[in-house]
Amino acid sequence: MARDEKRIELRTVDDSPVLEVSVIRLESDEIQTQAVPIRLKPKAEDAKVSQRLHIPDREEFEMRTHQPGIDALIEADLSNLDHFEKDWGSASTREHHIPWGWFALLGLLLAAALIWSLAQVKDSESQAELVRVETTSAIENDAKENQEAALLLQRIESKIRRYFNTGSVAEMLPMVRHPERVKPLMEAYYAKIPSVPHPVIRVLNLNPMTLNTNTNFWLAVVEQENRKGQNLLIEIQPDGEPLIDWETLVCYQPMDWDAFAKERPINTSFDFRVYVGADNFYSHEFADSKKWMCFRLTAAGGEESVFGYSKLDDPVTRDIVEQLNRNNGRPCTLILRINIPEGLQSRSGVVIEKLISPRWLFIDPPDSGS
Repeated sequence: MARDEKRIELRTVDDSPVLEVSVIRLESDEIQTQAVPIRLKPKAEDAKVSQRLHIPDREEFEMRTHQPGIDALIEADLSNLDHFEKDWGSASTREHHIPWGWFALLGLLLAAALIWSLAQVKDSESQAELVRVETTSAIENDAKENQEAALLLQRIESKIRRYFNTGSVAEMLPMVRHPERVKPLMEAYYAKIPSVPHPVIRVLNLNPMTLNTNTNFWLAVVEQENRKGQNLLIEIQPDGEPLIDWETLVCYQPMDWDAFAKERPINTSFDFRVYVGADNFYSHEFADSKKWMCFRLTAAGGEESVFGYSKLDDPVTRDIVEQLNRNNGRPCTLILRINIPEGLQSRSGVVIEKLISPRWLFIDPPDSGS
């Protein structure tokens, strides 16, 4: 800074009287390290005269050993701006070193997730291809099964029409189940009731049936010239050939039911297709309800009723009661072996010897000794 620099002056703009104010200035010298107060007093000559701050000459008082120039002061301030502002929040902020290991771990996790996603996409594509193949195969199988079912229905309907167009046992035998066993039965039956062809007008209904675990049976309802709603059971053989169950079609009985009830043949066992229901008619030899179980027996197309009895501890009683329970207590269709012992006093009672079949149909051929 130049020695001839202008001195600093204070000029009052307002002409009003200025109160005398004591001013204290800090003064230091080269030897003293503490400032010495110096009291400045305004001149008492004229209070209205402009006041002037008195600053001693540099020769009289040396403020510092070295006085830098204004350019040095400006440069010093500019050079330390960043550092100066940075210290403002030093009390509330701290610099933390970033643990780069976490970034590495995060990268590994992202890479693992990407690899897993790609694997899932690949697996999904494989699954989609597998589903497509299975679906195509299922559609082809369904189409094949539908075609086979359509052909089977055609064979069944054709067999039904052919059967009802025949008029002799010889022609019917190749189209019925168990031909060897039922041949003598058919001959005896048609010896009393001649076979007359009754062509089928149409097949009203045709549905598959499941008997026990056998799923090869179908139930057909046909309309004929002489009657409507004729029911018949059909079994599909392993070679796909449909065969008609003749016994259920005609509801075969070894003897006319009403004739049996009236004539009451003695000591002869008969296998009858009957409706069986629980009853409580106890009389004559069967009066003891603690010894006997009573059942009411009727037959299709018959008018007579008879009462069948079996001992409470006999297995046949347990078997019949089980069939009734399965049918919720309602009468069920059974094939029973019944007998009228010699000397029986009851006029309507018979003895039940055996349960031959839990339905009117023989799924398997009965044993010859059964």
